[in-house]
Amino acid sequence: MDNSGAVRETTTTTTETTTYDVIVIGGGVMGSSTAYQTAQHGAKTLLLEQFDFLHHRGSSHGESRTTRAAYPEDYYAPLVLESNALWPRAEAEVGYKVRYPARQLDMGPSESTILRALISSCVKHSLAYRLMDGPKVQDEFLGRIQIPSNWAAIYTDHGGVVKPTKAVSMFQALASRNGAILRDNTEVTEVNSLGGGNGGVLVVTANGEVFCGKKCVVTVGAWTKKLVKSVSGVEIPIQPLETAVHYWRIKEGYKGDYVLAGDEGFPTFASFDDPLIYGTPSFEFPGLIKVTMHGGQKCDPDARTWGPVSVAAVREWIEARFSGRVDSMGPVTGLRWHLLWGGCWPIWR
Repeated sequence: MDNSGAVRETTTTTTETTTYDVIVIGGGVMGSSTAYQTAQHGAKTLLLEQFDFLHHRGSSHGESRTTRAAYPEDYYAPLVLESNALWPRAEAEVGYKVRYPARQLDMGPSESTILRALISSCVKHSLAYRLMDGPKVQDEFLGRIQIPSNWAAIYTDHGGVVKPTKAVSMFQALASRNGAILRDNTEVTEVNSLGGGNGGVLVVTANGEVFCGKKCVVTVGAWTKKLVKSVSGVEIPIQPLETAVHYWRIKEGYKGDYVLAGDEGFPTFASFDDPLIYGTPSFEFPGLIKVTMHGGQKCDPDARTWGPVSVAAVREWIEARFSGRVDSMGPVTGLRWHLLWGGCWPIWR
């Protein structure tokens, strides 16, 4: 594409270039699952990743991500419900689990527009939910978590925890098993439309390789803005954010209260206040619970600060919610994931 946003055409010969039905740029969870699906449906697929496969520089690494059907944004529920049926199929094909069911607890001020949007989405998509005030939360969770008297909570099914690094590995293994070609350490610098009216694209890499594809899917996450500007000159409204994920120690005598154990265990949770705080039950690191803030600092994905992050707001939240059962003095040192998010999200209020 040129600076006006028009697609650039090229007459580069492709006589010695393999033609793929689909070229996927970006080997995180989105790109790897796309490559798996296209290859599974018989498409000749090429997956290109600029770094090592399973790298820790984006947002598809680590040991836990929450999934849930109850979102303020209405369009998520159908996608999540469909994906809940697709995860077990992929797990059965590869032979191991990457997703673990859980319930979801959303909470916030009673008059929150976000909670109202959550309820509206649940009603529209026939998702069972329970609306609870403070005393009901206290009774339901036997004091493990509590909310202020002017707050409400929504308890829903269809949640879960996904192991992201393991999920990426699974999708890449299945993509390869279904015939996809996987290439890492292959940075894409150009995406050009083929001339002649036949459609398709030429994908050019930093080392001069050229690949021809009938279709191209771009799933580069926080690098989307950079890649689009590089190939087209167009600035798109995507802002990469650097966020840190922290784990907190559960006090002795209470470790069993916060474990992930399906419907019988502690739920994944989100607190829609300022700041927005979310977390997962004790799962990947026994005796620790993940609690962190949504969002992060604006950054260049290739020039990150890796700096310290204030946890004061999270400490206050833990003190107020977990009845003294989780140590709020500070997160466990040595267990801090740095993640990159690239997107344009609504500003939740």
